[in-house]
Amino acid sequence: MTDTAVETAPQSTVAADEKPPLPEALGAQRTGALLADHFGVPATADDVDRLVELGHLKVHDYYKRWALYSTADMLALDPELVKGLVAERVAWFEVSVTRDEAVARTGWHWRDILRMGEAGRVKVGLLGRYLTADIDRLPLEAEGERHVNGETAARELEIRYPTDLRYVEAAGWLAPVTTMEVPTGRYRTVTVPLYRLADVRAVRDIPGVDWAAVRNLPKGTPSPLRAYAAKAPTRATTIKAFAQDLADRHQVTVWAWCSPYTGEWELDWERRDGAPTKKDVADALAKDPAARAYAADITLCPTWGRITRRARQLLEPGAAVVLDTETTDLYGRTVEVAVVDAATGKKLMDTLVQPEALISPGAFWVHGISDEDLVAADARTFDKVVARLRKVTRDRVICAYNEEFDRSVVTADTLRVGKKPMHLAEPGNWWCLMDSYAKWLGSGRWLALGGGHRALGDALAARDVLVEMAGGRGTTFTPRPPAPAAPASVEPDGPGEVTVPSQAPGESAPV
Repeated sequence: MTDTAVETAPQSTVAADEKPPLPEALGAQRTGALLADHFGVPATADDVDRLVELGHLKVHDYYKRWALYSTADMLALDPELVKGLVAERVAWFEVSVTRDEAVARTGWHWRDILRMGEAGRVKVGLLGRYLTADIDRLPLEAEGERHVNGETAARELEIRYPTDLRYVEAAGWLAPVTTMEVPTGRYRTVTVPLYRLADVRAVRDIPGVDWAAVRNLPKGTPSPLRAYAAKAPTRATTIKAFAQDLADRHQVTVWAWCSPYTGEWELDWERRDGAPTKKDVADALAKDPAARAYAADITLCPTWGRITRRARQLLEPGAAVVLDTETTDLYGRTVEVAVVDAATGKKLMDTLVQPEALISPGAFWVHGISDEDLVAADARTFDKVVARLRKVTRDRVICAYNEEFDRSVVTADTLRVGKKPMHLAEPGNWWCLMDSYAKWLGSGRWLALGGGHRALGDALAARDVLVEMAGGRGTTFTPRPPAPAAPASVEPDGPGEVTVPSQAPGESAPV
């Protein structure tokens, strides 16, 4: 006889008519579904966010950075409160649209929708939605307030872009009112000037212009608008002449930049003994017969100027080093550290480090250093390299691209191996190249370094950023040598004759 084994399914501990116990905490989506089921209302995650915003519900925990909410707290909510909030949201959704829906209804750019909301021209309510009635009025009541790019402006005027539009700007008929950043790759952006549509349309009413002769000209045909551009005074030439005079008068390097973000000029200069103060330059500007007409368009001592001067100090011999680390994970342990001299780019330290922990797959994908690589290289542990690290950075400013990350990693590893971080742990001894570069560019957008994600390559790439910032912005004016038999300086109140290279119509200085 053959024995037959019968497998019996495990008995469930939950009766068929009973619901399984609720988890201790749920995410916003499932909490919204539970609200809907428990209170009999069409609740969603938006209502959960609203309850949190009003302080009726609190975050209980997190899972992979997603907020979790206590189911017990949710079930204890006042039913009338929940029903009222849900009813309010449903009613508002019926008379409002999202920003993307507003864009689709008007054909406007989302920046214009946002601007109209911030200005109070369109009602913005719950969850950042816009009142539909206000949105539908925009094309009828505020069409001229739209911001358009240069290509759209040229199309509106039926002229060539960008050639003829530049002549229109050079003639003083049209000027950008703002700019926007447009991505041109994974990490880079380009600044695009924007014009008010009403200003563009007003150009068509300028008397004395044969617009019929201007419109639809074949490519390569000279434009009649060139004559008007030639008559227009060039602000750029005047301001550059003032900058060169300033350089000659005080024997200092001067930088002049026309910001695409504001359309205004920004001036700064090196600081040393005998250099003018901000008040000195402002007084000189007010006395200059040509440049004073543009005084309101010139900003003295902008943020990038301060950063440029600091970068120049850090490039002095012995002043600073540039450091970079690669780690086992985000804010993990060090697997590679490199330090280069800021002034020369000379390598001071470049070593793999045995972290005594596994390298995560994500980190390996970034820097390409494997656990096997560390074993094959007989990499030393951090306690064996920290003395050298402290030595090459001692009495120097430590520059890093994302200073907070590298300082945190180095400090944590030093403490982990039972050593004293000393100057490595002091924030005042570090300078963040990433944050400074974003401010120097004026875009407010952190940019990836692009150094290959190995410590030495990234340290050298970070030093390149430091060198770039030390070069100033726009056009650099250095003191010209005096002409033969001419005095070496000019009286402070004299006009100062300068020669400025000719340039094409327009005012955008090279960056």
